Amino acid sequence: MTRRHRWSTTLFYDLPFGQGRKFGGTMSRLTDALVGGWNVAAILLVQTGTYLTPTFSGGDPSGTNASARGSMRPDRIGEGNLDNPTAAAWFDRNAFVCPGRTAGANQFNCNVTPIGRFGNAGTGILVGPGTVNLSMGLSKNFRITERVRARLEGTFTNLPNHPNLADPSTNISSISFGTITSARGGDSGGNRVGQVSLRIQF
Repeated sequence: MTRRHRWSTTLFYDLPFGQGRKFGGTMSRLTDALVGGWNVAAILLVQTGTYLTPTFSGGDPSGTNASARGSMRPDRIGEGNLDNPTAAAWFDRNAFVCPGRTAGANQFNCNVTPIGRFGNAGTGILVGPGTVNLSMGLSKNFRITERVRARLEGTFTNLPNHPNLADPSTNISSISFGTITSARGGDSGGNRVGQVSLRIQF
């Protein structure tokens, strides 16, 4: 999805400890096997939220059977985006009305007599939550024989376990419009996920 800003930085660093490195070049093979030769890798992703489109359901103000072809858009009467959004209120629901309605008690009831037009709310006028995600890995190669090596590594996505919120509902007909009820999945910057592996290379 398109976002206004995205920053991605990658890092790979050989820790300077162990035989053949800056510190500990004279350490024993046993000590080197424990503390020497480790590598650190990291990926930092910081990005703004996706552009989202307000929709509605439960009626066909255009009179064209538009609901059968996909989501329909409401009329926009305000900004929609909040200056200080929270998970409980990410968007301003009162910034929208069903086409043919005015602000008031029935503004979210889209079951109206057809008015012969679509809603005027544009595409992508709402901005969802951004993402901050730091993933890191620690690895080391062990020489078993001249041709056989083992690689021990541990990797973690979202290592700080920073909460990255999922996109809120954009259906103004729903009382949950603008409400976020979950975090993003593990593959999209969600909760911390880690794994440890041992690989034999020959």
